[in-house]
Amino acid sequence: MKISFFSLFVLFLTSTFIFSGCKTKTPKVGILIHSYENERWEKDKNYLVEDLTKLGAEVMLEVADNNQQKQIEQAETMIKNGAKVLIVVPINQDEAAKIVNLAHESGVKVIAYDRLINGCKLDYYVSANSTQIGGLQASYLTSLRPKGKYALICGSKHDNNSMRLFLGQMNVLQSFMEKGDIQVVYSEFTDDWSTEQGIFHTNRIFDQSKDSITGIIAGNDKIALGVISVLKERGMAGKTMVAGQDAELENVKSIMLGIQTCTVLKPLREMAEITSELAVSLALEKPINMKFTTESNGKALVKSILIDAIVVNKNNIESTVVSSGFHSSAQINQ
Repeated sequence: MKISFFSLFVLFLTSTFIFSGCKTKTPKVGILIHSYENERWEKDKNYLVEDLTKLGAEVMLEVADNNQQKQIEQAETMIKNGAKVLIVVPINQDEAAKIVNLAHESGVKVIAYDRLINGCKLDYYVSANSTQIGGLQASYLTSLRPKGKYALICGSKHDNNSMRLFLGQMNVLQSFMEKGDIQVVYSEFTDDWSTEQGIFHTNRIFDQSKDSITGIIAGNDKIALGVISVLKERGMAGKTMVAGQDAELENVKSIMLGIQTCTVLKPLREMAEITSELAVSLALEKPINMKFTTESNGKALVKSILIDAIVVNKNNIESTVVSSGFHSSAQINQ
């Protein structure tokens, strides 16, 4: 039987189409981390890389050492190298909008991770619920001492989470203030999330208030370490309550010793899983089967997933920090 040239040509095209269709696309996903200044960010990075790799993604990873311009340049390079989605932990919530705009020029989607990016048409935002975290901090301290003088060291003024923490704290404290049971004698945002800022602001608190302070709510555990340092110098460690967040190892040890009152364990594993699944679906242009809320970033209503966290105190370290695998009993008891 003779086969015409046209039939062979059709057969060739058909087989080419079939085999090319069988090739698995490898989605390229970029992760832009602001820094590893706190130990939790190493965990975030590890979880994200692990989850993305399991889903078949090629992962690009860069750390900007808290330099926003460097992070913008890293984003440009990733986009040029074929990233289809960027997962961004911004350094400055406003300046990072340049990353989103650059990405959109090349048809690249952006997921803000843990920190919202303002002033742009951001695609997605995945984070712990910072308003809920602030509420957990204030609720736990007031459950122990519902009267007295409280101070708030709210976290970085460059991070949208700080205002949300403050709102959550005030949602709880307001009713105590209205009854006259609690006075908030200090409430300031910091330049960054560091121990040094905790030291600076705690000294200011005691310089301005000659009376004893009942409780200090710190934006994170690094700031809380600064608070504790000053309390130790002033002979007040264990007397003034201290709340933080992130469940850093040194802080969990301080809770065991009764020096820090509580911290908050953020759902990093769940955040990474959701972010990775979202990123790969976007890169492969697959349907997104997730439930979103919306958060305003001043320019748009951003599709968001906010996950609740858990308060950690001396009585539940084993059932929270240890059972989740965040830290081991051996690490905590070293």
